[in-house]
Amino acid sequence: MYRPWFSRLLQKLNDLIHLFIALALAGASVLVIGQFAKDVWHGLHTHNLTLAFLHALGTLFILWVLSSLIGAETTYLRDGAIPLTVFVEVALITLLRQLILIPVEGDSGHAGSWPGLEFYWMIIAAVLVVGIAYYLVSRRQ
Repeated sequence: MYRPWFSRLLQKLNDLIHLFIALALAGASVLVIGQFAKDVWHGLHTHNLTLAFLHALGTLFILWVLSSLIGAETTYLRDGAIPLTVFVEVALITLLRQLILIPVEGDSGHAGSWPGLEFYWMIIAAVLVVGIAYYLVSRRQ
């Protein structure tokens, strides 16, 4: 039993949810930019530029993910569809960030704690697999 009024209500609710998602992504982006500035500032004051650079780079990877999600949300609001490449791109960016931050933070989040070479190679293998998937999906679209 089809109810046009209920369908319209659900569509309006969906539009409202996507507006909320877009605003949340924009707010998160502003906060991440602030975190990046804080990482750089902290590195300059502690004179440990290498560690600060890697933390700032990790923060930029988060900003890259947010940028991809904002682009996907924009595409959804315009076309009504989210490209599959966005999900694969977000997975790839997340893995690359992990790969960069493993030597800095380790498994437990403390500097100098190393989770093991096997874990590092698993992340590298995952990057390669997701990279191939990204290539295949983007070529298909």
